[in-house]
Amino acid sequence: MSINMHAALVSLAGLLAFSAPSPVQASGNGPEMRAVERAIRLLPERPMVPIRVIDPDLAADPEAVRKVDAFLVREEDGSLRQTIFLNGDSAVLRNAVQGRQIDIAILAIVIRHEQEHLRGAKEQDARRAEQDFLRRLIRDGRVPADEGVAYLNILQTQYGLRVGE
Repeated sequence: MSINMHAALVSLAGLLAFSAPSPVQASGNGPEMRAVERAIRLLPERPMVPIRVIDPDLAADPEAVRKVDAFLVREEDGSLRQTIFLNGDSAVLRNAVQGRQIDIAILAIVIRHEQEHLRGAKEQDARRAEQDFLRRLIRDGRVPADEGVAYLNILQTQYGLRVGE
C-alpha cells in the first residue's frame, strides 16, 4: 500500500474533468467511476456533490494535482467548489480500479476526508473522521481486519494521531 498525502485544498482555474453529473450516475463511466461507485457504497452517506476524476495533464497545475489523491478547489470568492476531485493517476484510484476490498475502502476513506472538508472540518478533524470511518469498516467486517488495521497504523503514524485524540 502506498500512501500519498491524499487531500489538498487548491485554487486551480481551468480544470478539465470527466465524470457523471452526479455520483448517483457514476457507475456507468468506465473503470475509475465504477471503483468510485463501489467506494461510495461503503460510505455512511452518499456524497451530495459530484465526484470528478481528472487527468493531471489537463489541469492548470499538473504538478500540484500529481502530488495528491483528492482535492477541493477554492473559488475566487473563498468558498469551496461543491465538487470532490480525484487525481486520475493516483495510486489510490489505480489500486481501487483493481477491485481489492481494502483498496476500494481506501478510496472511500479519501472521499470521506473530502466530505468532511466540505462540511467545514479542519485538516485534523478530517483525519480523525477518516480513522473513525476505517475503524467502523474493520468492525463491520467490510474490509479484511489485518489489512484494515495495517492501513490504520499507517494513517496514525502519518498523521501522528492516536485513538481518542
